[in-house]
Amino acid sequence: MRSLRRVLLASTLILASAGFARLEAKVRIIATVLPLREFAAAVAGDRGETELLLPPGAGVHTWQPRPGDISRLADCDLLVYIGANLEPWLPGLLKALPGGKIRTLEVTAGLSLLEAAAGDEHGHGEGAHEQLDPHVWLDFELDVQIVRKIAEELSRLDPEGSPEFTANADRLAARLRELDVKFRDGLAACRGLNIVLAGHGAFGYLARRYGLVQTALYGLSPDAQPRPIDLMNAVEFCRQKGVRTVFFENSVSPALSKTLAREIGGRILVLHAGHNLTRDEQDRGVGFFALMEENLNSLRDGLGCR
Repeated sequence: MRSLRRVLLASTLILASAGFARLEAKVRIIATVLPLREFAAAVAGDRGETELLLPPGAGVHTWQPRPGDISRLADCDLLVYIGANLEPWLPGLLKALPGGKIRTLEVTAGLSLLEAAAGDEHGHGEGAHEQLDPHVWLDFELDVQIVRKIAEELSRLDPEGSPEFTANADRLAARLRELDVKFRDGLAACRGLNIVLAGHGAFGYLARRYGLVQTALYGLSPDAQPRPIDLMNAVEFCRQKGVRTVFFENSVSPALSKTLAREIGGRILVLHAGHNLTRDEQDRGVGFFALMEENLNSLRDGLGCR
């Protein structure tokens, strides 16, 4: 009898422990780009664990997943991704997962997206006008909509956490709107309106929101190579508009921007597309909001804002 009581007690403790583990289990979230990881982490709070799929320094357009990434995704509860062909490797990766699918959230679904050629005077290539610009996180009001989507999806996964997810989303949305006001006020009175990029056109949403004009040397594709005519057109454009600052992304070589700046007697400044961090930025604890503040400072400097 005493032995039976010990077995029953042990069984009760095991069941109680398992139940406690289930209650304490966190939603496991993987995001394809930095802003989505930070948004998901802020919304999930203590009820979630988030990680970035990309390793430090990797470009989201060109990164190729490894076998270990399949295991990481198979273990997660939710994959949050941009869509609009930002992650061209994702369909193949999802097919490789056990069962062929996992729970996913495509944040661009239902959003108002820019066409690739919009605001990009040097975009080229057949069908460029039909491609959609996936860099939606550079419009902070669209980010608010994305945050709401994440909160709704997490509430489906963890209904008990819904009030917490909603409250966290509200706080994050307020922070994003504060950032939007900083950009709107900071870029309200500038001598120039032209963001000339010696690279691909990742800043169309930012330009649209604040009344600026993005002029990129080679359209949306980061793999494209500028033709001599593109560089000549950019030089002529800068001279006509009085542009003396050339911007370039921190993740690419500044060589092309230096060439263009030399031709117009100007200078170069860096902008962050914000999809990922370098190893150094990660080690220093840099985040999405800090990168956007740096962008605002660079834009104000380069565009001559008061």
